[in-house]
Amino acid sequence: MNKYLLFAISFLSFGVAAATPNETGNITFLQVHKNPDSNSSSGERFIVRLSSTSSNNSCGSDQWTGYLTTEAGRAQYSALLAIAIASKQVKLEGTPNRCESSSLLIRNLYVAW
Repeated sequence: MNKYLLFAISFLSFGVAAATPNETGNITFLQVHKNPDSNSSSGERFIVRLSSTSSNNSCGSDQWTGYLTTEAGRAQYSALLAIAIASKQVKLEGTPNRCESSSLLIRNLYVAW
C-alpha cells in the first residue's frame, strides 16, 4: 500500500513540476515599469527578457515580470541586475497560468554558471 501511495505522490509532483514555466538564458532586456494610470505603488514592477524561449508559456509574450512592491520582488530585481552586469546566465521559473499584462510572473530565479 505504501509503495502505491509513494508512486502516486511522485507521479503527481512530477506532473506539477513538468508544467512549470521556466527559461534559462542571458538577460537581453531589463525595464523598471510604472503603470501610468496608477497613483499607488501597485503598478510598480520590472520586466525582463532572456536570450531563449520559455517553456510552458500560457501568457502570450516571451517576457517575465516581478513586483517591486515586495521584499522578494526587490531582491529578485537586485539579483537580476547583478546577473546582467556580470553577463551570467539566469534560470527563471514561474507559476502556471499566472500572468501580468501577458508576462510570466517570476516565482524563482537561479544563477546558472
